[in-house]
Amino acid sequence: MPLFRHRASVTVLRDLEIVRSRLESALAEADPELAPGLRYALDVVTELDDERTDLRTEWARGVLETEGVDPRAHEVRAVKALRDARPGLSLRDAVEMVKAVLATEH
Repeated sequence: MPLFRHRASVTVLRDLEIVRSRLESALAEADPELAPGLRYALDVVTELDDERTDLRTEWARGVLETEGVDPRAHEVRAVKALRDARPGLSLRDAVEMVKAVLATEH
């Protein structure tokens, strides 16, 4: 079951830009009564989008810890572990996630 949870997180996070764009369009055309609710929804989505990198990095870190892969010593193996954990994850996204994990290590 944990694999599904991680997979859903990555997939949903990719869609936030589309959701934000549609909320902005709806807000621009909204009746004054609906505007406060749409503004609130836009704020929530914007906050989640701002946290996206952190969430993706934490997901990647969790996968690498579970798989026992040290991304500093085995970057290619780390990329493969992420792609194995999330079929369909692009090579570019996996590389970016590994770099983000490395950048946030203490």
